[in-house]
Amino acid sequence: MPGLLHMAVVRSPYPHAGLVRVDLEAARQMPGVIVAAAAADLSEIRGAMGDPAPPGLTAAPRPVLAGDRVRYVGEPIAVVVAEDRGVVMDAAEQVEIEYSPLHGVGNVLEASRVGAPVLHDALGTNIAGTVERDFGEISSAFSGDATVVQLTVRLGRVIGGYMEPRGTAASMDAATGQLTVWTSTQWVYGVRDRIAALLGLERNQVRVLAPDVGGGFGAKGQIYPEEILVAAMARRLGRPVRWVASRTEDTQTTGQSHGDVAEAELAANADGTLRGLRVRLQHDVGAYGGPGLGQTDNILSHLVSAYRLPALEARTSVIYTNTVPTGFIRGGGREVGNFVIERLMDRLARQLDLDVAEVRRRNLIQLQDMPYTTGYLRMGTRPVVYDGGDYPALLDTALAGIDYPAARTRQASGAHIGIGVTCCVESAGIQQPEPAIIRVHPNGDVDAYVGSTPGGQGHRTVFAQVVADRLGWPVERVTIIAGDSSAVENSANTAGSRSALEVGNAVAAAALRAREQLVERAQAALEAAPVDLVISPSGVEVRGAPGRHVTLAELLDGEDVLEAEDTFQSSGAYTSAVHALVLELNPDLATVEVVAYTIAHDCGQPINPLLVDGQLQGGLVHGAGYALMEEAVYLEDGTFVTANFADYALPGRGVPMALQPKLIEVRAPVLGNNPGGFKGVGETGTIAAPAAFAAAIEDALRTYGVEADVTTLPVTPNRLFAMLGNGAAESA
Repeated sequence: MPGLLHMAVVRSPYPHAGLVRVDLEAARQMPGVIVAAAAADLSEIRGAMGDPAPPGLTAAPRPVLAGDRVRYVGEPIAVVVAEDRGVVMDAAEQVEIEYSPLHGVGNVLEASRVGAPVLHDALGTNIAGTVERDFGEISSAFSGDATVVQLTVRLGRVIGGYMEPRGTAASMDAATGQLTVWTSTQWVYGVRDRIAALLGLERNQVRVLAPDVGGGFGAKGQIYPEEILVAAMARRLGRPVRWVASRTEDTQTTGQSHGDVAEAELAANADGTLRGLRVRLQHDVGAYGGPGLGQTDNILSHLVSAYRLPALEARTSVIYTNTVPTGFIRGGGREVGNFVIERLMDRLARQLDLDVAEVRRRNLIQLQDMPYTTGYLRMGTRPVVYDGGDYPALLDTALAGIDYPAARTRQASGAHIGIGVTCCVESAGIQQPEPAIIRVHPNGDVDAYVGSTPGGQGHRTVFAQVVADRLGWPVERVTIIAGDSSAVENSANTAGSRSALEVGNAVAAAALRAREQLVERAQAALEAAPVDLVISPSGVEVRGAPGRHVTLAELLDGEDVLEAEDTFQSSGAYTSAVHALVLELNPDLATVEVVAYTIAHDCGQPINPLLVDGQLQGGLVHGAGYALMEEAVYLEDGTFVTANFADYALPGRGVPMALQPKLIEVRAPVLGNNPGGFKGVGETGTIAAPAAFAAAIEDALRTYGVEADVTTLPVTPNRLFAMLGNGAAESA
C-alpha cells in the first residue's frame, strides 16, 4: 500500500501491576515516528471491549489500552506508529513505564481462595458469578443403594497454535469516509461491529476483509485491541497502517482455553445404569470478560454425552485470573464436559468390575428414542434435543475398528498396551439467522455471497458444491465470496462447527430460489412444464426438443444479474462419534505410541468426504495435543512462562503421521430443521480424544502394576514418570 505505516504495541511484562507513569517522549522524538500514544491520548476510542455477560454473571470489560492497571502479561499499554517497521520496533523499546507490582492470581484455585488479590476493585471479588444447570431428581439419584464414584479433573491452559500469527491492516478513504480493514480473523462481522461501536461509526462505514487466513481454531474468533488500534490510527492519520504480531506476542495476547478444575460424582445402579451426576466446575475466564464468559453451557451440556442421564446438578463458578482472557479453541469447551463424564464412566466400570465398553453400551441412547430430549436447557431456557444418531452402532463399529476382543486378549497375555473407548455428541450451530445471496450472470457465471470467514476449512469448495448441486450448475462456474463483511448484511462467528449446517443450508436455499426464478421465467418464455426444462449456464431448453431454447441473457432480459436471497434459521444439530484407541506405553521414556485408533462418526450428509476426513484427522491431532503435551503454563501469580513454540509443545513433527486413524461413517436419519442434512464435524475428532488417551494410559499403567488416576491434562512425560515411580515431580 502506498504510504503504509507500521504499528507496534508496548505491553506489560507483569501479570498484575499499577501504572505509575507512561513516558512517551523519547519515542516521540525518534526520526520516523508519527504517533506514540497511551490510553489518555486516544480520545477517538469510546469505551472498552466486552462481550455481553450471560444472566447471573458480571462482565469486566477489556480496555483497548490499559489506563491505571495491567492485569495480564502482554496487556497493551501504549501504541507507536512509524514510517518503518524497524523504526517502530526501536521506538516501542524507548517507551518508559513505571510499574507498581501487585500480587497476582494465575489460576482458578489461587483466584478463589480466601484473601486472594482482587483483579477488579469494582467487583470486590474474582468470582464473576455462578451458572447453575439442573434437571431430574438429583437427591433421589444419590440416595439409597446407589454406587457413587468421584473424581477431580484439571485441564491445562491451551493456545490456538495456528500457523499464522494475528495481523491487521487498515486504510481510510478520505473522499468517501470508508474505513477498510484487513485482518486475520474468524469473524469479519464481529470486527466490523466492534470497530464501528468504539470509533463512533456506522456499520456501513467499515468494511472488514479476511484474506486467506493461516488457521484460527477458535482463538481468532475474538475481537482484539490491535484491530481497534490499527483502525483508529488509519483514521486519525489518513494513511494505511499495519500491525503483525511476533509469535511470542501472539501467544501472550491471543485468547486461550481450559485452565478449568471440576469436582464430579456419578451415581449408578448396581448394573451400571446411570442415576445422576453432580459437578462443581471452576471456569477460568482470564483477566477480562470475553467469550469465556459464555462458555459454561458448552461445557455443561456435554456432560450428558451419548447417555441416558436421568438427573444433573451442575454448578459453575466463573472466575477472573491474571491471565490472558479465555475463549473458544477447537472443542470450544465440549471436550471439558466430555472429559469429565467419560473419565467417570471408566471409574464406574472399574468400581463395578464391568468392561468399559459394556458400561457405556448399557447407558447409550437408542436409535428409536430419537429425537431425544436430554433434559438440559442451554442458557436455562433452550432444550437440548439430539436430532438423530445410532449410538450403539457407532460403538460397535469403533470397537470392531480396533479389533477390541483381540486387543483385550493381547493385554491379558502380557502385552503392555492400554485401551480407551469414549463416546461424544457434538453440538453444532449458533442458531442465528444466516443469510446467503446468489447472483447468476448472463454469461453463466454464478457468484454466491455467504457470511462465513474461512480459515482453511475448505468453505469455498464445499459451498460451491452445494450451490452447483442445488442450482444444477457446473461447480467450476460457481464463485464463493466469503470473508468479507460486505458480502451479506450480517453473520455469526465461524465457530461452533456451524458452517456446513447454517451457511450450507442458507446457500442451498438461496440457490434453490435462484433456480425457481430461472424456471419461472423459462416456463413463461418456452410455454413448457417445469419438469421438461433443462437448465445450464448456456440457458434453458425443453427436454427432447433441442430447438426450443432460451439463453440466460434472454431470460435476464437486460438485467445485469438474476439475484436470489434466502435466510436459514437453524435450531442446531448434533454430530455423534465413538473413539477407540489402543496404545503402547514405554516406561523408560515415559512416552506412548498409538497402535490403533478408530473414529466411528455420524456427521449427517457429507458435502465433501475428503474434507470430512481431513477435519476428523486434524481434530484428532488437536485432541492428542491436549491430552499429551499442550499446556500454557502460568505461575501462581500469573507470570506466563510458555510464550513461544520453544516452550509450548505442539503435536508437530512425527505426531500427525503417527496418528492415522481409521475413519468410519455410520449414518443415521437426520431429524429436525435441517433440509440439507448437514451437521458439523470440525470438532468431532477433538472432543473425545483427551478422554480416550487418558483412559488408555491409565489402562496401560495397570499392566505395569501401577494404579493411577489420570485426571490431569496434559499427560506429559514428567507426569507419566511420576506415575510410574521413576521420576520426580508431580502426580497426575
